Amino acid sequence: MSRWSAEGLPTDELSIQNGILTNYASRWPLCIDPQMQAVNWIKTKESKNPFEILTFNMGDFIKRLEISIKFGKSVLFEAIDEELDPMIDPVLEKNIVKEAGVNMLTLGD
Repeated sequence: MSRWSAEGLPTDELSIQNGILTNYASRWPLCIDPQMQAVNWIKTKESKNPFEILTFNMGDFIKRLEISIKFGKSVLFEAIDEELDPMIDPVLEKNIVKEAGVNMLTLGD
């Protein structure tokens, strides 16, 4: 928790619970973050690793997501509305299948 605090996560109980969920949950976290505290914390935390910041308004977000997955980069989607683009459902649902001993994920076509 002290490392998270040094990375910019507030030390209130709700933020600490969100930090635990973000780091240890088996599903992808969704942060509703009007004050941008979680976003700033995630950006600081991931700054040591290659990661992509994407929005659904980008024309090439699917291609960039595909490349990020292929090379093991983390992805942060920002400024999402009430609905998520269904193109990323296979990622969110972790629809990973093993073909010829290789883990595969079908994204789009």
